[in-house]
Amino acid sequence: MSSFSPAGARARRKWRSHGLTGWFWSHRVAIAIAVAAFFGLSTLYVAWALKDLPDPNVNVLAAGDIVFLDRHGQVIEDWSPAGHYHVNLTLAQMGSYGPSAVLAAEDRNFYHHGAIDLPSTLRALWVDVTNRGLNEGGSTITQQLVKIQLLTPEKSVPRKVHEMVLAIALEQRFSKDQILTMYLNRVYFGHGAYGLGAAARTYFNKEAKDLTPAQAAFLAGLIQAPTAYDPVLHFDLTKQREEYVLDGMVSTGALTRQQADTAAAEDVKKEMHIQASARQSKAPHFVDYVLTQLEKLFGSAAIQQGGLVVHTTLDLGLQAVADQAVKQGVRDLHWAYINNAALLAADPKNGEILAWVGSADFNNDSIGGQYDVVTAERQPGSSFKPYVYEAALRDHKITLATILKDEQTSFNGYTPHDFDNRGMGPIPARKALLFSRNIPAVEVGQMEGMNNVINLAHDMGINSHLDPGLSTAIGGSDVTLLEHVQGYEVFANQGQRVDLNEITRVDDSHNNPVYQRTSMNNRNILTPAEAYLITDVLKNYQNQWGFGWNRQMASKTGTSDNGHGQIPDSWIMAYNANIVVGTWVGNTAPNGGGGTILAFGERVGSTLMAHFINNLPANMSGWYSQPSGILHGCGGSEIFLAGTERMCPSPSPSPSPSPSPSESPSVLPSGLPSPTPILSPSPSPTPT
Repeated sequence: MSSFSPAGARARRKWRSHGLTGWFWSHRVAIAIAVAAFFGLSTLYVAWALKDLPDPNVNVLAAGDIVFLDRHGQVIEDWSPAGHYHVNLTLAQMGSYGPSAVLAAEDRNFYHHGAIDLPSTLRALWVDVTNRGLNEGGSTITQQLVKIQLLTPEKSVPRKVHEMVLAIALEQRFSKDQILTMYLNRVYFGHGAYGLGAAARTYFNKEAKDLTPAQAAFLAGLIQAPTAYDPVLHFDLTKQREEYVLDGMVSTGALTRQQADTAAAEDVKKEMHIQASARQSKAPHFVDYVLTQLEKLFGSAAIQQGGLVVHTTLDLGLQAVADQAVKQGVRDLHWAYINNAALLAADPKNGEILAWVGSADFNNDSIGGQYDVVTAERQPGSSFKPYVYEAALRDHKITLATILKDEQTSFNGYTPHDFDNRGMGPIPARKALLFSRNIPAVEVGQMEGMNNVINLAHDMGINSHLDPGLSTAIGGSDVTLLEHVQGYEVFANQGQRVDLNEITRVDDSHNNPVYQRTSMNNRNILTPAEAYLITDVLKNYQNQWGFGWNRQMASKTGTSDNGHGQIPDSWIMAYNANIVVGTWVGNTAPNGGGGTILAFGERVGSTLMAHFINNLPANMSGWYSQPSGILHGCGGSEIFLAGTERMCPSPSPSPSPSPSPSESPSVLPSGLPSPTPILSPSPSPTPT
């Protein structure tokens, strides 16, 4: 007997025609077609994408170009495949240590998980969510191969999905050994070397199979960020990565702990002999710095894959002037044992870097030319003093008329001296800064409090660690030229800090923007009146010390001391309303060390810096009008911040003779006697 009943049929028809289920039922044909189309299109997409994947038995094609353009669209450098070095090897030809080290560095469980390492991916996702951004973490070697061979460097959720789909398809098509072989032949190790074979020859002049465990770990550690871990520039960071990889090789069973410890003690730096590059670049150090920023923006895959056009802020016209000034300055100062120099210039209004010369000769190994002095920490000497005076002026601890004591003084046991071991007696703060006297600068630092000075310097752009001791007031703590120019940018921009920047836009190979600088990070650090006080003093520096410049600039020199009365570094910083520039000179050696020199900062001002400033465009001559908040006080011509105009010196000092300017008013913290040749040009001594 049938169980059918009219009531049951009506209930089923009602269930099908109402609610979400009813909607699906009524559209079941269209939904089935859509699902089939989705899977069909997905299959076609995967098949289309994989057609470009290299066969493991065929020579892997190197990356596409990365073209760097200056602000006017002129080519700074073209990283083309023709300029890159590549050696195609089988896995067996790579030996055991190289592949094991790369696995330890990049994917320790490569042979034990699928195309996606789910726990690592979830951890990376958690970091993305908590940091509200997308990073490159959690990727397997299979995913990395997809990134550098098939996808753009864009960071987005759809791109991550594409990466996972292609990685899964890749592991369906190739074995783990084949995927690892492709990766090891394709991944970028820096210095133009693509693949493990090229890296072994480039860095150690040997075959990959002959790498020691230490050398293999050293190379594997570069993959994460080849520019940021460049051993020429950042060997200490590279060594840390090497030790991390060696630990990983122990955990994966590739090495015993004893073998890893022996490898860690190996002197890889001494064994490294990077092969000369045929690189053609009009600003190689600048390009290297931009590459580190690309690695931060997109991950190292952006460098490995290429296919990018990078629009930068550099001005190749000014770059040529800077490069020539550095080279000529080094020649002028050869008598002082100077063999190297660096220069950085930027637009103070928007922070855009205009010229970047990291050494006198990039290809000169005898001076370590590939080492970028712009990003190296050095003692700034007296060029640090404007931060000290600015902090005290801003906080109303002193005025430019305040009388300071330039005489031998013990500051709780610290007794600074000047290069001449003499004092000028009681002098106003303006004169103390103009003549760059050390003892008054330390006095001001003590009055203000060095922690306050350091806080202001950090706010203005000095990111390096500054010791709170009083010697920092006269340049006893290291800074980089990059951050020093950032600090002076605040003076040049009338108290407003705009972070130095170098990239305006990045396009992919189809001219689609993958990065666009949207805004500048502006912060008011000083008022225009506060900044103007320092500028008003430093505008007279070039005349006081006879630099021979053809336009008005505010400037300050610096000369460091090694504690034995010898000079490792000489500096000069300069600015006007259109440009802020800093330069350093010294003596460097291939290993990053070097000797001492004889030239004070003032010699740099009348040679190297003069060559640069006197060849700037005529329109880079802007100067400042006196801002509101500046008053005259104490019945004289001195200027004061509003509210301090009645802080008159009492009693007034008796006039003291002004010493004739000697070679340098710059800092020599040890206070040992130093040569004081006259400022006017004289025959240069011949080095012995």
